[in-house]
Amino acid sequence: MEIQCPNCSSRFNLPDQLAKPGVKLRCSVCKNVFSFTPAKKVPASLPDLPVKPKKPFLKVAMALLILLAGAAGGWWYYTSEESREKPKSAQEIAKNVELLTMRNVRQYYVDNEKVGKVFVIEGKVVNEFPQPKELMAVEAAIYDKKQQPIVVKKQLCGVQLSLFQLQVLSEKEMESFLNNKIEILTNNTNIPHGGDVPFMVLFYAPPEGVAEFGVRIVDARDVPGQGNKKE
Repeated sequence: MEIQCPNCSSRFNLPDQLAKPGVKLRCSVCKNVFSFTPAKKVPASLPDLPVKPKKPFLKVAMALLILLAGAAGGWWYYTSEESREKPKSAQEIAKNVELLTMRNVRQYYVDNEKVGKVFVIEGKVVNEFPQPKELMAVEAAIYDKKQQPIVVKKQLCGVQLSLFQLQVLSEKEMESFLNNKIEILTNNTNIPHGGDVPFMVLFYAPPEGVAEFGVRIVDARDVPGQGNKKE
């Protein structure tokens, strides 16, 4: 049975023999202790009732559809604009990210039940520009003892996985989470001065001999209509 921590929303598999009402559980991610409450079972079939949908429900449904359409349209706009842009020079990139900083950067290994070891680099990008920024991206690399790059990856900021997800999800599932368009647009747009965005880069089954890692900020955009505003 799948359960969810009420504190950090991490999901876990609970053996059926332990799924008893009131049993105390501890979240392995945030260490929160909570009581198990089984979900109410819904009858397999319900009698047909001649109830007409209420107008407020239709309004909410339409609002959700508009929101999703707007998010999808926003992602299409940014990706299509990116495809039409000319490659930026090193000077342009440096100027575009010069006031972006990183904090809480760390690296660690996780044993994943499907892909073996996963090398994780995570942290936060902080906007020190006076104007909002968005679609910030980082580039991470792992190096051998001769300081030669073994693997280099670019990643849009905005999404991090829980320890439980890092332990049980497949490589495809983890990459799908990290590149979720809705999550990225929700967390990595219109970041004000002093605001931050989380990032996570994963290297699957890294080779032996990884000596060090590096991560740098490689891209960001001005919020349309606010690129030249100052405090």
